[in-house]
Amino acid sequence: MKPHSRLVVFAGINFFTNPVPIISHQSFLAFQQAVISSGLDFIRAENPKNSIVISRDTPYPLQITVCMLEPQPLGQIMVIAPQPKGGLELFIKEAEAAIQAFEDVWPAEKRQIIKADATIRDLYETSSQHAFQELWENRLGQTSKALEAFGRPIRGGGLRFVLDPIPGELPVQIEVKVESFLMDTTKIFVETQYNWPVSTGPGTPFDVRERLSQMNSYIENQINAFLTGETK
Repeated sequence: MKPHSRLVVFAGINFFTNPVPIISHQSFLAFQQAVISSGLDFIRAENPKNSIVISRDTPYPLQITVCMLEPQPLGQIMVIAPQPKGGLELFIKEAEAAIQAFEDVWPAEKRQIIKADATIRDLYETSSQHAFQELWENRLGQTSKALEAFGRPIRGGGLRFVLDPIPGELPVQIEVKVESFLMDTTKIFVETQYNWPVSTGPGTPFDVRERLSQMNSYIENQINAFLTGETK
């Protein structure tokens, strides 16, 4: 696996909040203006029941969603980039701008983040003709003969890890999927998900940069060390 070939192919961050952002025609218009004022461009703004969805296709897809959730009264603000161009740093800046627009339209001194999650998906070049071969033989030390038990050619496969929070730290559960990329089996696909399940205190900031930077550091150090067989 070639760590320096990393390409971010998806980034997203999602918050559930209290108090609930009231969705109305007025807040629909106000949020569009706030998004523009924050420096973000968009081409579509939709107002389905209890939600606002603002999106664009260029220079890369970006979608901002604000919801009033039922039956439990919660708010939601989600920012995703299905095919980010410009790397993770640009997504962090745009996600921060979207959150600022949210706070401008629905200000709340004692807002609580009830829970949050984020996802980053990456592709890596491999040193083998088949990514699963690199995982199975080079990283796990298994033989190709062991796979003959399936009686069929192996198109792809992978690993999944669910990692519990560390006592004494901000609770975060991590899930990592490492797979051969089925659309191009010379590449390794890695999905990293962070889940922050514990409510913050009233008035705690969203900390988009801190959360995504923490994830990125974990990918570049612990996950890459696992993939390359290095000890960190």
